[in-house]
Amino acid sequence: MSTRGEVFLGDLVKSVALLRPGDRVTSEAIAHLLGFETTVPVVDPPPAPPTARTPPPPVTVAPQHITGPESPPWTRPAPADAAPPLRSALPEHPDLAPRLAERPLDFALSRISQPGEDDEKRAPSEGRPTSSPHYDGSDEGVLPTVPDPPWTPEWARGVMVAVVSAPVASRRLDQRVLMRKVSRQQAMRSVPWQRRPSTRRGVQLLLDHSAGMAPFQDDRRWLRALLESVAGRDRVEVLRFTGSPLRGVVRTAGTAPEVYRPPAPGTPVVLVSDLGRVRPPFTGGASARFDEWLDFIDGVLHAGCPPVCVSPFPARVYPRSVRGRVALIPFDRRISLRHAREATRAVHRLLEERS
Repeated sequence: MSTRGEVFLGDLVKSVALLRPGDRVTSEAIAHLLGFETTVPVVDPPPAPPTARTPPPPVTVAPQHITGPESPPWTRPAPADAAPPLRSALPEHPDLAPRLAERPLDFALSRISQPGEDDEKRAPSEGRPTSSPHYDGSDEGVLPTVPDPPWTPEWARGVMVAVVSAPVASRRLDQRVLMRKVSRQQAMRSVPWQRRPSTRRGVQLLLDHSAGMAPFQDDRRWLRALLESVAGRDRVEVLRFTGSPLRGVVRTAGTAPEVYRPPAPGTPVVLVSDLGRVRPPFTGGASARFDEWLDFIDGVLHAGCPPVCVSPFPARVYPRSVRGRVALIPFDRRISLRHAREATRAVHRLLEERS
């Protein structure tokens, strides 16, 4: 649609010169379509030179030798330049085409929201870091509908329970541990109770908003909603970061990145990250390398917390040094509850050996 302003008299002159209407009525219709309500003055042609001959007036010739009934007298047509006086086309020609401004629109106008406008209208919620340049706010809310979720919905909750569960003491004596310590002649500093998996310790969830995780925004949002539905939203501590958590994490909206601190001992630390596997071009040092991730994982293990990483890639693509320190759960619809339990059980055994 044209963005031109109002129509001036010069536009009417150009239109008449280009269209060359044959009579005054057509000229008035053109003026009316362009928005001129008043009558349009038409400049009379210049007077004929003195040598030019003025056309004679119309002559009425009576036909002769008419045998039938009397016919009306024949009148010579007037010359083309003798046009009738100017009349307004609006009252006498109501069937003319309406102006463009009066025609109904055959299309819809929709306003496109500017970047960042939806975020300003959305009420600020706790845990949304506006200071993170890669955070888009897309991982909040209830369990979203993803066309192709990373896990099969039938056993997705069971896999997530295995991810966020931590062993807690029960009321049964662990005879195997007791016999092992007795055979090794180790001092019994505490009663070895049997352990069972539980989510009562809570979870620390670390969401990677680096450039390499941009294609997995829907999966990240789906996994966060699933984790909160399993462990309870009040027991989930959500932190966001770019690069690695050692560079700072964002906890609440409107705050600057703060130094990462691991949770209480025994609390699972769940990462939704590729661990620096994807390094987009022109990102420089924005993506953390494996040695930086190893330092972070060692710090989590030293704090007594089991690290679990939900990654878009299978465990075999990572170095052995990474696979031996963290439980890797891939985005794979073929993953089973048994695989998730074995992966988390291995990291819990490693934590017990280090303690």
